[in-house]
Amino acid sequence: MNEAATRRDTIAARRAGRGADERARRREQIVHAAVRAIEEHGSGAGLGAVADQAGLPRPHVYRHFASKDDLDQEVARFAARLLSAWIRPALTASGTPPKVVHGIIGRVLEWAVDHPNLYRFRARLGQFAAVPELSRAGVAYLRAAGYDMRPPAHVVAGVIGMVDASILWWLDHPEEMDIAALTDRLAAQVWLILADLLDHIGRPLDPANELTPVDDAGR
Repeated sequence: MNEAATRRDTIAARRAGRGADERARRREQIVHAAVRAIEEHGSGAGLGAVADQAGLPRPHVYRHFASKDDLDQEVARFAARLLSAWIRPALTASGTPPKVVHGIIGRVLEWAVDHPNLYRFRARLGQFAAVPELSRAGVAYLRAAGYDMRPPAHVVAGVIGMVDASILWWLDHPEEMDIAALTDRLAAQVWLILADLLDHIGRPLDPANELTPVDDAGR
């Protein structure tokens, strides 16, 4: 290949790279606009509201997403990542098992109160994105208690579903109880499910044990 051809290929590669970066940036811009539209108008915010928030003509949105469903799925994943980042500090906290569970539920509820429409949207489309991270956190706490096991994914998913259903109901009926009472109730229910799981395998966990999660590096 001669020098001129090499130069043309290099320029083309740079342009392609810049084009990919620009497409990724514009997709991110639209996702953020959709989040703002959902926060303002509710989980049913339409494409027009999203385009207005992004400062784009509506047809331009479809240059970056195949369909409204494609955009919704990306927004749900983004919302799930936001919630995961918010609760992550509680996934490494020390304490008794019921206290740890209470801390996690409390963080989830705080986020739901601050972002009720986005929470509804995530629960509808991205509900179980947290299963792997919560399962890893469960392994770390169980390891600290002397267990070598992973919580079954269907149990973790079931807990997420129960918590989401309760919070979604409460967001529509906040007069039924205050947030502290709901946190206590949900934390107690989740702890009962986890305690029952350990009882089922014949190795109950003392709820008074103070645990500090142990990750793979700490084994």
